[in-house]
Amino acid sequence: MKQLNPGLHQRGKRSFLCVAVCLFFLLLGIAKEGRAQVTNIVLNPNATSYCQGDSITINFTVAGLSLVPTTTIDIANSSNTSLTTLYSGTGLLNLGGGQFSIKVAIPATPAGIFGTARHFKISYSGILGSGTGNSADFALYATTVGGTVSAAQTICSGTSPANLTLTGNTGNVVKWQKASNAAFTSPTDIAVTTTTLTSANIGNLTTNTYFRAVVQNGSCTSANSSSVLITMRPNPAGTLSTVTTPLCAGTQAQLRFTSSAGTGPFSLIINGTTYNSITSGTAFNVTPNITTTTTFNLTKITDANGCILQNP
Repeated sequence: MKQLNPGLHQRGKRSFLCVAVCLFFLLLGIAKEGRAQVTNIVLNPNATSYCQGDSITINFTVAGLSLVPTTTIDIANSSNTSLTTLYSGTGLLNLGGGQFSIKVAIPATPAGIFGTARHFKISYSGILGSGTGNSADFALYATTVGGTVSAAQTICSGTSPANLTLTGNTGNVVKWQKASNAAFTSPTDIAVTTTTLTSANIGNLTTNTYFRAVVQNGSCTSANSSSVLITMRPNPAGTLSTVTTPLCAGTQAQLRFTSSAGTGPFSLIINGTTYNSITSGTAFNVTPNITTTTTFNLTKITDANGCILQNP
């Protein structure tokens, strides 16, 4: 039986070890020189801003060798810091890269994802190669919230209400609106873009009127706030009559006020004299006693709500 040469056997072992080591460093060299590259990032739809809930398809190309590659897609800020992960998936082997198409949706949380200068950061990593790529910048906006307007008021006809204020909104005021019904069937726009609609903006009202704000956050769909009703109180009205005529000079005269609108008791100005706490239909004394023929002129009526009618 032929004996094996011990030296030859040892040289074979050393050769195999050398080949293994060389192959290892060769693969490391490939990984080092041929890192996976993420390029050709295209978003569909391609926009400068997106809203919460929007679905976006991210198309991109990966070139390079990778073993057990993992793809992650994050929302990142201008410092390229990841704010949240939208997608993470792992494959087995990628010898030369390829085209990828991954659909993501903009979530509601965390709140920090919303703002300007955001982008998708795509990371592709494996045992033999890894790389990253960023999409173009865009703005992200949360869903528009209309908010709440306060407060409902009841005022005298022909006067203006106190300021109306919007709170709890997400987004900016685009305009205010007023209408004669809660459904805002035929609204009238008011060109005010602040969260306060002032009394001067509103002006004097003579009919019951609803008000609301229209809000929009970035490019997201606009939303209406809650509405408030400004209710009119009718201004006082009525007629004045004498109780007994004719009268003798120097005697006590009496008048009677009969209201047709407003809330009693009333305050009346007659011939420059003020008479308070007047009840509709009840006679009251005139002061001073009349000494000549007198015409009584009613020039102002004020009711219990402070509503006023001048020169009825």
